[in-house]
Amino acid sequence: MIGELTGELHDEGPFVDITGTVDIVRKQPVIEIKKIFVRENAFYHDILPADHEHKLLMGLSREPTILMEVRKAGVDCKNVYVTPGGASWLHCIIQIKKKSEEDGKKAIEAAFKGHKSLKLAIVVEEDINIYDLNDVEWSIATRVQPDRDIYVFPRQIGSSLDPSANQVTRETAKWGIDATIHNPERRRDFIKVV
Repeated sequence: MIGELTGELHDEGPFVDITGTVDIVRKQPVIEIKKIFVRENAFYHDILPADHEHKLLMGLSREPTILMEVRKAGVDCKNVYVTPGGASWLHCIIQIKKKSEEDGKKAIEAAFKGHKSLKLAIVVEEDINIYDLNDVEWSIATRVQPDRDIYVFPRQIGSSLDPSANQVTRETAKWGIDATIHNPERRRDFIKVV
């Protein structure tokens, strides 16, 4: 297709988006199509909203932006996973090599800078497989004290794709879980042996 942007904006939507819920109507640029080329036996490939390809294209691209912000904050970030359970958009798990007691909270705060739509960041250490959600949950169960390790950031701008956020202002609360080991002198007590 060959087209030209007209300079106009027009309502687009409502459409199902990455979370599997209906997104807001947005003003989008209008394009005027000048020519369409086709060939014999042509095929058309589309991405189904909220299906695997859609999630891969959107969520995967946020992992390096989160990783870079966490590293910029001075934390030794090993890996980031934007999780399918968080619609591949709203939740992530951050794996760090912990060097100081502040690293978990610093990683959480940096993650929200690296991906503005992020709603939950969970920080774990290198011994936790971030792609195994049972392993991540085990880390939360054995290393987290809620009054010490859960951080809530009220009144933040979040994603229009989050139906629980204020749909006019996009205001939401964000939270982070520092599921790292907090007692370095007892480190061996927090390592899975089975």
